[in-house]
Amino acid sequence: MAGAAATPQLTITLTPAAAGADGNIPYVDVQLVAPGMSVAAGKPLLRLPLVSSNVTTLAGELKDLRVTDSKGALTLATRDDPPSAPMSFRHWYASRAVAGTLTIHYRAPITNALNPRGAAPPLELRTESGGFSGDASTFLVLPDSDRTYRIALRWDFAALGPGAIGLSTLGAGNVGLAAGDQGARRRLSAVYDSGLYVMGGLIHVYPSPLSGAGFMSAWQGQPPFDANALMRWTQSLYGSYVRFFAAPAGQPYEVFLRRNPVNAGGGVEVGRSFVGTFDRQTAARDLELTLAHEMVHTFVGGLDEPKGLLSSWYAEGLAVYYERVLPWRAGLISTDDFLADLNKTAARYYTDLLNDTPNGRIPARFWADTRVRVLPYDRGSLYFAALNAQLRRGSHGKRSLDDLVRQMVARRGRGLPVDEQAWVSLLRKTAGRDGVARFEAMLAGKLVLPPSGAFGRCFARTKVPLRRYQLGFDSAVLMEPTRIIRGLVPGSEAARAGLRDGDRIVRPVPQDAIQADQNARLALLIERGGRTFPITYLPRGAAVAAYQWERGRGVPARDCDL
Repeated sequence: MAGAAATPQLTITLTPAAAGADGNIPYVDVQLVAPGMSVAAGKPLLRLPLVSSNVTTLAGELKDLRVTDSKGALTLATRDDPPSAPMSFRHWYASRAVAGTLTIHYRAPITNALNPRGAAPPLELRTESGGFSGDASTFLVLPDSDRTYRIALRWDFAALGPGAIGLSTLGAGNVGLAAGDQGARRRLSAVYDSGLYVMGGLIHVYPSPLSGAGFMSAWQGQPPFDANALMRWTQSLYGSYVRFFAAPAGQPYEVFLRRNPVNAGGGVEVGRSFVGTFDRQTAARDLELTLAHEMVHTFVGGLDEPKGLLSSWYAEGLAVYYERVLPWRAGLISTDDFLADLNKTAARYYTDLLNDTPNGRIPARFWADTRVRVLPYDRGSLYFAALNAQLRRGSHGKRSLDDLVRQMVARRGRGLPVDEQAWVSLLRKTAGRDGVARFEAMLAGKLVLPPSGAFGRCFARTKVPLRRYQLGFDSAVLMEPTRIIRGLVPGSEAARAGLRDGDRIVRPVPQDAIQADQNARLALLIERGGRTFPITYLPRGAAVAAYQWERGRGVPARDCDL
């Protein structure tokens, strides 16, 4: 406690404006107070990412930025990192040395504009029905420092009235401001990475009132499903995860839901929380496995090394594998639901023309090509299914993937490295040289094929003809701000639907979910010669023999052994 008390407190105050007639909040005023600053003239003072997980941030849109220290107002200049940097920032520099308490004021506009970069998680500031939400990495200017602070968050809802409330990944309401409340201790350099998500205003919450511990949820707008019932289901699943991973009971876990006009039904894990999305067609059932997936991240985490997308086979592969296994064991999804989710993954993987892409090449092409972007999820999950089958067969059912994953989770709890080297060491001990060789082959891009009985006695592997996903033009187009069609494939469904090189795609295009659905059509809004019109087509190419699983005869669901 003494160490925490000695850590300085960074206080963030969020003051949303009153909602307009359309229910939208036009801006949020932000204030940060950071004591004990000492920065030489010409050294970076503040920073904000330019792009966060492919989301264009507000670094270039902030209004009325005013900064003072103990000597008064500061004059600031900016400098941007090159786009080639691992994470590019806008940096602010003061014209003189900075000392004492730093106070930062600015206005963050909320436009609800679509992300110009296309596919991306729901991190940008967005508003609806008197509520707003967003991730710190897209709008929160922080001192350009590696110092550790206690983060305190204060909500000022004066313009929205007494019905407004706030929830963040730090907790419910004002956090770190009450007597004895230490807040969250964070290194400032890690705040953008570890996740600080906020949702406030005239929002809905579960449970109501918020408990302040354990499972909590908030959503802005009105989903087309019973959100309270979905959150009760999710709370039950969360409890089963706590038991399976032997996690401490009562740890806060938040689920945030909001509308997404581009790629609804997905979401992103942020810290110990999840941000999910919906649109007018989203059903609660569509979100259940997404929620199950993202909660796995909370308990399992990712690898410490290698960082980022190079190790996403682990975090995303395990999340896809367990998103169906753990809810099935808990009795929260049916055996048919399990099979449908498994076959969706298998269909996308075995029809993916780029499924032999080596793991080392995934980061460079992750956002540019959806067929590469889904590989860590699909290939990773099937690798873990094959490994589980190998472990169970080799130990006559005494060992399974569960044991390895729990050991990795326990390593993190003991402060030991949780990296690829640790994983390979576990493989060598439990699956021998063959287990390590299969892992290395997976990373090299070799096709992963779990045995027929890998998913229990209920299911048998089969082959069916399925068509490959084919966008029909250069996929890099969808990453560009103007999205001008080029590289149109002659004879493709896109060409037959009437697309031409030189057409401009007006709106961002979601693809990830469409790849897994053989019948899903791609809807584009096209501008050509001063006219704007829709073109819809089935983005499929040649049929290939793909692996699927089917229900075996004579095995009741209660006798399945997942």
